[in-house]
Amino acid sequence: MIGKFFLDTNVLVYMFSESEPDKRADCRQFVNGLDIGNQVVWSTQVIQEFYFALTKKFRKDPIEVKSSISDLSSFQLVVNNFDTIERAIDIQILNKISFWDALIISAAKQANCNYLLSEDLSHGQLIAGIRVVSPFEKRDF
Repeated sequence: MIGKFFLDTNVLVYMFSESEPDKRADCRQFVNGLDIGNQVVWSTQVIQEFYFALTKKFRKDPIEVKSSISDLSSFQLVVNNFDTIERAIDIQILNKISFWDALIISAAKQANCNYLLSEDLSHGQLIAGIRVVSPFEKRDF
């Protein structure tokens, strides 16, 4: 698959998970297997959720998580602004998905991504022009 990939929080959390080694391996393999022509994108929302999940849910050291975030700083960063939020509300209403998922889609759209790498939505689903890809499913498009 050629194009830009937006990473959802769950994929990043799995990449650093010690409790689910199979999912960690799948997510790392997918992200590390992206061609040099692919660009990886995330947003301020994803960074915040990632930090919160690892420090609160998984009780990882905040300094260690900060270091992990720094290691991923080469990813393109989308800053959620007023337009991102307004578009997210429209996406939420039109697609009957959660606001937080819609905000992820909106940020991906803002960055001109082709794909959203996530397990939260249906694999293969097209939302607002963004194709949902699960790192745990066969890649058939």
